[in-house]
Amino acid sequence: MVIKNPNNIVVPDYLNENFFVATLEEGLRAIQVTVNEITFEWATNPGDNYCSRIYRVAVAYERLVDADKPPAQEQRSLIVKSIPASKDTRFLEDLGVFLKEKITYLDVLPRLQVLVPCPKFAATCYYATKSPINTLVFSDLKSDGFRVAPRQDQLDWAHCELVLQQTARLHATSMILAQRDPDISKRLVDGMLCEKTMIKSDTYKQIFGTTLKHLANNAAEWPGFEKIAQKLHHFYDNFKSICAHLADHREGDRFVVMNHGDLTLLNIMYAYDDPKQPKKPTRAIFVDFQVNFCGSPGCDLNFFLNTSVQLDLLKERREDLINVYYKTLKETLEYLHYENIPTLEDLKYELRARELYGLFAMFGFLPIITMPKELSGDNSIETMINEEAVRLKYKKVFAQERLQAQLKYGLKRLESMGVLDEF
Repeated sequence: MVIKNPNNIVVPDYLNENFFVATLEEGLRAIQVTVNEITFEWATNPGDNYCSRIYRVAVAYERLVDADKPPAQEQRSLIVKSIPASKDTRFLEDLGVFLKEKITYLDVLPRLQVLVPCPKFAATCYYATKSPINTLVFSDLKSDGFRVAPRQDQLDWAHCELVLQQTARLHATSMILAQRDPDISKRLVDGMLCEKTMIKSDTYKQIFGTTLKHLANNAAEWPGFEKIAQKLHHFYDNFKSICAHLADHREGDRFVVMNHGDLTLLNIMYAYDDPKQPKKPTRAIFVDFQVNFCGSPGCDLNFFLNTSVQLDLLKERREDLINVYYKTLKETLEYLHYENIPTLEDLKYELRARELYGLFAMFGFLPIITMPKELSGDNSIETMINEEAVRLKYKKVFAQERLQAQLKYGLKRLESMGVLDEF
C-alpha cells in the first residue's frame, strides 16, 4: 500500500489503510476492500475553515464484486473531516456537533431527499467514527462538478436564487418529516446561538464579540452612526445574555423548519453544467450540518441575507429574494399535500422576528467572509481569540470600503426598523 502526500501536509496517523478500508466497506456496503494507494491534500484554503481539518483523499482500491470474478479496480475521491478536541473547541463538544452531523447525514437528509424530486441536498456520508478523533467521511462534491464561489465577491442573483430555492426545499421537506416523525425535532436542538454554549463558553464572545466591539468602535467614527454605536456597545456589554436566546422558540412563531444553522456562502457549493453560460450556476448543494436546529426559518434566511448577498441585491431586490424562497416553499408543500401552508405574511413575520439573529450574522460573520485572502490565511480558533493578533487584523478589515458600505447599509436598515432597540 502506497501513501502519497505531495505537499507534505499534516496528516494524523489514524488516517491509515485500516481507516480507509473501514470507510469504503461501510460506505459502499462492500464485503472485501483492499486499498492500494492513498493520496492526501487539503480540501479547503487556509483560513476558510477554522473548526475542523478537512482533507481531500484520493483512494485507489479493489473490491470483491463477484466471488467468481477478479476484484474490481476502482478509484474514488473522498472528503475527510476531522474535528480535533481542544479547550478552545469545547463549545463544539457541548453542542454535540459530531453526533448531530452524523444523524443529519445518515438519517435525516436521506429521508428528506426522497420526498421531492430535486437536486441533492448534500454529499453522501460514507463513514463516521468517534475514535480516536471525531471524523466524518463524505463523497467529494468536486468530483460531481461542484465548486465554491469566491467568498470575497459574495453572491449575485443567479447564485442567490438557487440557494434560496434549495433552502426552501430543505425547509419544506423538514416540515413534512417533523409531522411524520416528531422525535426528529427533539434530536435537532441547540444551534449556534443557544443558552448551553453562550453561557458556558467564552469562545463565542472571544471570536464574535470581538468583531462586534470593533464594529461599534468603527461606527462611533462614522458620521450619523454615533447612537447606533452606543447601542452596539450595549449589545457587547450584554453579549452572552442576548445571543443565548436569539434562536429560541417564541410564542407566536408561525412555522418551524430544520435550519441549516450556518447558511453562508462558505457552506454552499455550485455546479455549472451549461457550457454556453459557464458562470451561471445550475445546481447548489449544502455542506456542513454541524449546527443545524429546528426553529424559525427567519434564522437561516437572515443569516444568509446578512452575510452572503451582494449589496446591490440587498438594496434593490431584497423582496424579490424573499419571494423566490416563498414561491418554492409553497410549491414544495403543495406537492407534498401539506395542510395549512404558511402565507407570505407568515414568512415576513418570521423574518422580522429574527432580525437580531441576522445582526449577529452581520457583525460576526460578514467581516470574516469578506476578509481578503492576505489577511485570512492564518485564521483559526487560536488566532481568532488572540486579542493582539485580532486587533491588528480587524483594523485592516474594517478599513475596507466595501465592507463598510455593507455594514452601514445593514445597520441603518435595522435602526429604521427599530431592531436596535430590542436588546
